[in-house]
Amino acid sequence: MTRLSWRWALLAGLALTLTLALGAYAASRYRLGIDLQEQGCLRGTSWLFVIDTQASPQDVRQGDLVAFHARGVGVPFFEGKLFVKRAAGVPGDWVSVTPLETRINGLAMARGLALAPALHRDPGSFIRQERVPVDHFWMLGETADSFDSRYWGMLPMTRMIGKVYVLR
Repeated sequence: MTRLSWRWALLAGLALTLTLALGAYAASRYRLGIDLQEQGCLRGTSWLFVIDTQASPQDVRQGDLVAFHARGVGVPFFEGKLFVKRAAGVPGDWVSVTPLETRINGLAMARGLALAPALHRDPGSFIRQERVPVDHFWMLGETADSFDSRYWGMLPMTRMIGKVYVLR
């Protein structure tokens, strides 16, 4: 083999090694998600997203999308399912829920409690005013029928799978 052929072979080997190493890193850090719902709870988003599984709760800012598994939400159908919602409230924020609206730090963030009848609950049973504690998020969808923190309360940060980025 000529000297030039060895260089090309060496460069090809290095390129392959680098590609495999980057692929392994990406596969260990990121997960691809697909939303198969007919009507999603996040307006204007596509059905394809990436979950950064190495993002920590400290990387999440108010308004960021977060993936988590539903646990103890009071509806067996949703138990263990993967959810993606907005972290509308972060530690220290004040949350107020009434039958008409949900406010975070005084700003209206969601309207009504459309799922109360389907959950066989009086909308008044969801009324609350509380502060988001340390190590928790207040999660909201963007549609009236989103099953979110209005119905099941705060999300412990330990349930966070990762920060979500929508692919458009």
